[in-house]
Amino acid sequence: MTEPVRLARQTRVADCQDLLGIGPLLVHREDDLLDVVRRSAVQPETRTIGVIDDEGRVIGIIRVLRLTESIVARVAPEAVMAGIRDADEVGRFGHAVEDRIAGDIMEPPATISPDATVSEAFREMHRNRVTGMYVVNAEGRPTGYIDLLELAIRLADALEEERAESDEGSPSEPPAPSDPRAEGR
Repeated sequence: MTEPVRLARQTRVADCQDLLGIGPLLVHREDDLLDVVRRSAVQPETRTIGVIDDEGRVIGIIRVLRLTESIVARVAPEAVMAGIRDADEVGRFGHAVEDRIAGDIMEPPATISPDATVSEAFREMHRNRVTGMYVVNAEGRPTGYIDLLELAIRLADALEEERAESDEGSPSEPPAPSDPRAEGR
């Protein structure tokens, strides 16, 4: 492994969480889903909404896809019903129609420490199947939001740096011989 790639993998989440400037989008368990969807429309780059308790600790997440599914199920149920193929999906549709507050659709929290590495963040996002995670302090309070794109940018920068270093180290091509017929024109 080359030095830039090794460094990128060992980069702390805190050092790259602001690359895209995506801020946290936090709601409370009791917040109405219509209000949550309006807030997420103002901040569409945050695709994972954090649910916090009264002390400001992350207690869950809401995927934007799940949020929109709940709203659409109430307004145009046929759009959601079209994809139903089995009993589990029928049950999920039934709940989507009844969803009213953030707590109805929140999932367990997906969080990461600011001291975790980019590699650890990728693994956690993959394990939790999320595209964004909340960076939390030791008390579980959010200090930021990290997105897969931010992590990918950090790794892409390392790969570009590696390519530039390898290009500098390779011998340059000799100049092409001049065409004697072109001289004197």
